[in-house]
Amino acid sequence: MSKIYEAYRKRGGDSPDLTIEIGRVGTVALYPMPDATQQSEFNQLANRLLSLKRDDRGAVIAFASTASGEGASFVSYNTALMLATVYHQKVCWIDANFQSPQKQLLHVDGPSLAALLQNPDRLSELRPAGNPTLVPGGINLTAARGLFADQKCHDLMRALSGRFDFTLIDLPPVLETTDTALMASATDGLTLVIEQRLLKREIINHGMEDLRAKSVRVLGAVINKRSYDLPKVIYDRL
Repeated sequence: MSKIYEAYRKRGGDSPDLTIEIGRVGTVALYPMPDATQQSEFNQLANRLLSLKRDDRGAVIAFASTASGEGASFVSYNTALMLATVYHQKVCWIDANFQSPQKQLLHVDGPSLAALLQNPDRLSELRPAGNPTLVPGGINLTAARGLFADQKCHDLMRALSGRFDFTLIDLPPVLETTDTALMASATDGLTLVIEQRLLKREIINHGMEDLRAKSVRVLGAVINKRSYDLPKVIYDRL
């Protein structure tokens, strides 16, 4: 258990009221608030990510599913909220999923990811309106895909790690474009989001091979929309 989480437990008890904490976010709400069980699970995921933050810089973490519709955006966004509101980290969430962009962010002020990829120095123009800071992909992100493998992408990731405690990047599904692996290779690692009903070993292995070929560090997997054939209490004891 992290020292930050232990300190929070001492302050707020074993069962913090996450609804109240999330209600303090001064940023665009991309999804409805998760239920209590989901909030608890996002809290656990955020707590595990805390160990990736170094003393000299923040962590840049990519999220992607293996296929469309498995919930990578939902998971990464809510994990960003937990890191920002429960653990009081300075967080940036970036919409890099050019296949399914967040329409709510199209009119957000400040430079988009597409603009930052072309000129990483424009990160100084980013004026956070809340925590987490939300960065849209931009209407030109598809055209900027060629920069995912460019040194400018690595420069941008380095600059983000110097400004934020955590930068979470929502990427397109691994098996639908090679651009996901290219951008993820510039981060500290990628978390796979897998929907339980779509859980097929051969599909996951194929996605893992694509990631390894681009030297992507896979941090682990999140099983989304899981169901229990046995009572949950039995799974918790396994």
